[in-house]
Amino acid sequence: MTLTFKTSGKMAILAYTAVAGMAFSPAAHAQDATFSEAQKENIGAIVKEYLMDNPNVIMEAIDAYRSQQEQEAQKRAEAQISGNMEFLTRADAPSVGNPEGDITIVEFFDYNCGYCKRALPDIQKVVESDKNVRVVFKEMHILGPTSKIAALWALAAHNQDKYFDFHIALMEHRGPKDEAQMEKLAEKTGLDIEQMKKDIASGELEKELQKVLDVAREIGVSGTPAFIVGSSFIPGYVGEEGLKQAIKAEREKRKNDG
Repeated sequence: MTLTFKTSGKMAILAYTAVAGMAFSPAAHAQDATFSEAQKENIGAIVKEYLMDNPNVIMEAIDAYRSQQEQEAQKRAEAQISGNMEFLTRADAPSVGNPEGDITIVEFFDYNCGYCKRALPDIQKVVESDKNVRVVFKEMHILGPTSKIAALWALAAHNQDKYFDFHIALMEHRGPKDEAQMEKLAEKTGLDIEQMKKDIASGELEKELQKVLDVAREIGVSGTPAFIVGSSFIPGYVGEEGLKQAIKAEREKRKNDG
């Protein structure tokens, strides 16, 4: 028996769905039912015509798929964040703001990242305006060898309790980030350069950098900057208002869970 389709619009999709469902049902397989080549061409033509007349359907499907993927990625990230929370927020990590704040923001960044440089004043404004926030910095050196050099020197500055001063100097610096330039910035920041070199040579700071990379991969961080606000993962640059909205959402979430 030959099936013909003379419907259009949404009815075409409904017809196609119904027939396809019949074709792939267990009963249909049991009866060894298959479409003929003519039927397949007929169905394909109907579906194509509908999609050409209603291209928004394709965009809606793509948006729905993207939203589903983002939700799944967020769930995976939150699970990994929970498992690594002690490392991400530990008390001795490089940070700024209130150590006892109710909200902790973790930023994964690279000193060669333009958007990370843009994020610095956003972070400064957030910390200034909200005295109950702490920001933890995680060097994710993914943009070349000089990113690693800068990150190591920043961690060495942290050992001398001058991390944020050196962090600002590095973010505002527009020239090369080789060893010679690191020494100049360290000197301007009032750091003990020889001690920094010893700390870097020890290998301990490099282990810390590797740990950051490992945890970032587990969470699903694929670029910089990326933020964790409380338990929520935010990939990409969001600006001052984006961070404030995320902080507000996290507080409301805790209040509702409460």
